[in-house]
Amino acid sequence: MVQLPEPTDNPDYPTIADIGKERIRRVIEKLNDEENGKLKAEDEPPQDRGFKVFKLTSSNFKIWDGAEASEEPEDLAEQLRAFAENVVPGRSREDILYEILLKSGLPLTAEVELLTVAGREVYAVSSGLLMVCLEDHVDEELVRGVVELEPGRFVCLDTAFDGNDKLKTNAVLQMKDHGIEFRTV
Repeated sequence: MVQLPEPTDNPDYPTIADIGKERIRRVIEKLNDEENGKLKAEDEPPQDRGFKVFKLTSSNFKIWDGAEASEEPEDLAEQLRAFAENVVPGRSREDILYEILLKSGLPLTAEVELLTVAGREVYAVSSGLLMVCLEDHVDEELVRGVVELEPGRFVCLDTAFDGNDKLKTNAVLQMKDHGIEFRTV
């Protein structure tokens, strides 16, 4: 369902989108109630009747505008430091993950599985077509673990390398050797 947040006169549901979400919740509840008590095969997995709500908003990443860059060295240095951390403050990992999915050409309905690789959280999207790590730190053990999983593409935060150019270069080369497209954001 795609719905603009058009206002209503109902304080319980201030927008048409809120009415739509509530209707979907009620249908899911009704279907779940109807299913309770019915016999199922032992190996039949439970049906996922959940849904996700997405809101169109600005990017999770700060965008550099060279036209606004200062020509004064001290001011330019300050502007560059402000962009060293390129994620907009207050954004969740899920926000960032779904923006990366969209920018990678995958639909919002792509299956996302949370894995633990070398003690870190990694999202496997579409059965490993894409893997995304949004942890604050990447190390050699994580890189090796991802390479062993052989995703088609791997994305992580550039800041997760903590300025360790050697580690980042090794990650690029290891991924390339295994046919994995590697990107940082």
